[in-house]
Amino acid sequence: MQSEKIDIIILRGAPASGKSQTAKCLSQYFPKGVKLEVDTLRQMAISVDWKNQEEHINMLQISTRLVYDFFKSGFNPIIVVDTFSGDKINKYFDSLYQFDKMLSIKLFGLYVTDNELKKRLALRSNGEFRDYGICKKLTMMFLK
Repeated sequence: MQSEKIDIIILRGAPASGKSQTAKCLSQYFPKGVKLEVDTLRQMAISVDWKNQEEHINMLQISTRLVYDFFKSGFNPIIVVDTFSGDKINKYFDSLYQFDKMLSIKLFGLYVTDNELKKRLALRSNGEFRDYGICKKLTMMFLK
């Protein structure tokens, strides 16, 4: 991947699928890059509501501006981490391409087995999203 020009790497998947850990590992190979987790932006809100889709969409829009600002400042690549459920990923791409149609964006989806998902959710702290039913539903949606 390092020989190819990549401006933005997007990691998507259900909660507990390993997105953050993958981003952490990837960032070791890109010392001039940025790791941007949308959940971190959401946690900046005083009272985050993990199930509020409108709030999530607003944070995704804010993150597109941050991603582009990092890119214009010379950071490369920008690793973006989020669930990107439903059609949010398409809107995210559209927003990024409005800034620059020549951006090189790579999208990767992460998935885990049911048993692994249950184990990972059980290890999460109380502040993190832990709803197995929703995580399972998201995983099934991504596999279609």
